[in-house]
Amino acid sequence: MDRSLHVGQVAETLPDLGEALADSRLRPVGVVVGSALLTVGALLSIAPATGQWAFRSNAVAATLVFVSVPLFCVGLAAPDPPEGSRFHIGVNLSHKQRQAVAAGSLCITLSPVVMALGSPLGRSTVVLAMAATLAFVGASLVLTGFIAWTSETLAGTA
Repeated sequence: MDRSLHVGQVAETLPDLGEALADSRLRPVGVVVGSALLTVGALLSIAPATGQWAFRSNAVAATLVFVSVPLFCVGLAAPDPPEGSRFHIGVNLSHKQRQAVAAGSLCITLSPVVMALGSPLGRSTVVLAMAATLAFVGASLVLTGFIAWTSETLAGTA
């Protein structure tokens, strides 16, 4: 069997989540792309559409919003870019706070996926409850990361 197909070798080549969250390039990408997708989603949702295009427009708008908000949060939580960079918007979270924001963002992103994949199964109440729970847990984790940073900052200045 080829070496690239061994589980151990593949696991060694996967990027570490901690290293990915510590990459300062996440900040401009997350904030700019997240804001742009959110703007497009908002414009699509308020644009007048009739007939079959109304449903498609709303579905695309909702998808863009569900993708852009977690992306924006991860970008906002990313570490400061190196000196000399012009992009310094955001907060400087600790590693644990950044992990909470990333896990919450993943939960929020998976919520509509659960709805889309689970709805054809016929258990709409269970699927809706699972998606709502995922979104609630995700939002709680995102807020926990940012609230922890806020309380740390306020306690440090007192």
